[in-house]
Amino acid sequence: MLRLSPAPGERLRECGELRVHVAGAEANVAVALASVGVSTRWTSALPDTVLGRRVTDSLSSAGVVLDTVRWTAGERLGLYFAEIGSPPRPTSVVYDRARTAFGSLTADDLDWAAVCDSEILHLTGITAAVAPGSDALVLRAAREGRERGALVVYDVNYRAALSATETAAAVTVAAAPDIDVLICRAEDARDLFGLTGDPVTLARDLAGKLDITRVVVTSGADGAVAWWDGASFAAPALPTVAVDRIGAGDAFAAGVLWGVLDGSPGDALRRGTAMASLAMSVHGDQCRFSAQEVLDVAQGAGREVRR
Repeated sequence: MLRLSPAPGERLRECGELRVHVAGAEANVAVALASVGVSTRWTSALPDTVLGRRVTDSLSSAGVVLDTVRWTAGERLGLYFAEIGSPPRPTSVVYDRARTAFGSLTADDLDWAAVCDSEILHLTGITAAVAPGSDALVLRAAREGRERGALVVYDVNYRAALSATETAAAVTVAAAPDIDVLICRAEDARDLFGLTGDPVTLARDLAGKLDITRVVVTSGADGAVAWWDGASFAAPALPTVAVDRIGAGDAFAAGVLWGVLDGSPGDALRRGTAMASLAMSVHGDQCRFSAQEVLDVAQGAGREVRR
């Protein structure tokens, strides 16, 4: 999809210009991973228009493989409008996603052997909520990934503008038997599943409720925790001057996936918080930083000025 935003400090109702960024949860994750050197494929449907090509130009420039994208005619690309707030004014979002190319995508349109030819398959609750039938598509993807040997990672990523809490919870419960790693915000654990307590308790109880052995819970400025095969891990949030918070959760998910590929839940959380912090330091949804840049931040080795 495309994101259109007024300049910082301007409002949608009054601005004369809009900045354009390529966006979308799984696309953001794919770009962030490709930027640190992880081989990454993104699967979706796009209209065969200049706007659809704008999306592929952006993703391919980061190194994302796009050979499973389905091109359609006579349909449109999803849009959203984001007004970036600064305290006390929140960031606000307006979606324009009716009758899009992705909304017409069905499970029978995809070559599942190619889509699931990976070590990890990453899915989000946003995708499950964007169009009628997209929940069935996500559930099918989770099942195909599990059956074909991929590690299935699911980010709950709840959006009140797209679905009710009961609907999002039901989709997560339905997908749970095929999920290997669950990522969830603390507030989503409370709102969708009625859980309470500190982040470690939320992660442990969410793991028990959904019968998933690896659960990551994020808590904004309080950092992130993981309940991982019966043990807990934690990483603090990093001091950040945020210029644009949108996409930080996707950058965090990318860092977690990168750490999982290296077999370390501790590194997964540290890389996740580092990538989230870096994502908030730039405009747009995408996190395009090299592996060394991320590791410098994760390890506290960065310099204020590089000469």
